[in-house]
Amino acid sequence: MSDEKYFLDDAADIIPKVNDTPYKRILAIGDIHGQFSKLQSLLKKVSITEDDLVIALGDYIDRGDGVADVLKWVMEHKDKSNYIFLRGNHEQMMLDAIKTNGTDRITWIINGGKATIFALRELNSKKIIPFNDVLNFVEKLPHAYSLEVGGRNYFFCHAGVDSTKPLDKQTDYFLLWSRSDFFNQYDGEDVIISGHSPVRYYFDYDANNPRPLKVPGKNIIMVDTGAYTRGGRLSCVDIISGKYYQSDDDVPGDIIFVCSGNTCRSPMAKYIMRHLLAKAGLKEVSVDSAGCNSDGGSYMSRGAFNELIENNIPFQTHVSKPFTKREYDNFKRVIALDKAVLARVKKVSKGDPDNKVRLLEVEDPWDTGDFPKAYAAIFKGCEVLLNELTEDTSCINNRASAKN
Repeated sequence: MSDEKYFLDDAADIIPKVNDTPYKRILAIGDIHGQFSKLQSLLKKVSITEDDLVIALGDYIDRGDGVADVLKWVMEHKDKSNYIFLRGNHEQMMLDAIKTNGTDRITWIINGGKATIFALRELNSKKIIPFNDVLNFVEKLPHAYSLEVGGRNYFFCHAGVDSTKPLDKQTDYFLLWSRSDFFNQYDGEDVIISGHSPVRYYFDYDANNPRPLKVPGKNIIMVDTGAYTRGGRLSCVDIISGKYYQSDDDVPGDIIFVCSGNTCRSPMAKYIMRHLLAKAGLKEVSVDSAGCNSDGGSYMSRGAFNELIENNIPFQTHVSKPFTKREYDNFKRVIALDKAVLARVKKVSKGDPDNKVRLLEVEDPWDTGDFPKAYAAIFKGCEVLLNELTEDTSCINNRASAKN
């Protein structure tokens, strides 16, 4: 890196020489995809003020389990004059699915739409944000935003542009869906700032440390650093200075439940615990789950899904992930759901050096078929854990006192 204030070598060529805008920073935020904890982590580092112009590049929804909270943040900021929200291809998929309710709906669900469906139901049923308000907002989202800085045009969009057409004549396909047909072919003078394509999947570029990329030899800045992927981050680039900000790759948490496959017991425990914490006024305590034998990518089992619905436990789309040393290091309490899992967790953590692992023994409903029995045992164990939390406020990082 020739100069630490730039994202990459050669980026100095696209940084404006003069800032003749009323803003101190022009901040482009990449694809959020329901990763609310990473959004919070990023916002703490950026410290946005009224002197900044914030341009979010789309894809606020789908895939992550924090879609409802992300939508609340977006809706809270949508009318502020220094915030601009663009449409992403996932917002477009949602609109297409709602309008057709056919094959487009299936495509949306396959690509993470379940998380958004549950979030919209939650926001609407609790009268936090009516469904039609979200739909009307999304329908009005612009596809692009352009502004001139220091005599040069900076063009913001979700995916990319067609270099054979003027910027004001772009098609929806290129603005929302293009990948290699954009960044391999674009040769214009205007600087294009886009998300959509996670840099470590499309460029041979430090896959273990994803950060915003100035495409070599082109006037393109790629901001999507795979917030929804394992080890990915949510990124924000300041167009004025060339500096970038990023969330932590895995945001530290308080409690993680671990079972074998992360599709039955530990997801139920995660959502039961979140429900109990919310009722106790401790929503700031973060809870997650993982599987010691999981390769990741699987949805919650139908049996667990049905038990949560039957018992009125709020939940969102769950996608399994493996338990690794990273999870052990990041969480204050690790709760194993049976003795075999406990042994595996201690092996992965190299003997539990921080003494944070404990057992919440629950028989695997996959073996017995008894999901109601598993649910009841998990609920009881979570109640015990909640009582422990109210007596041990250190585990919640000096956040809300359990007595409030």
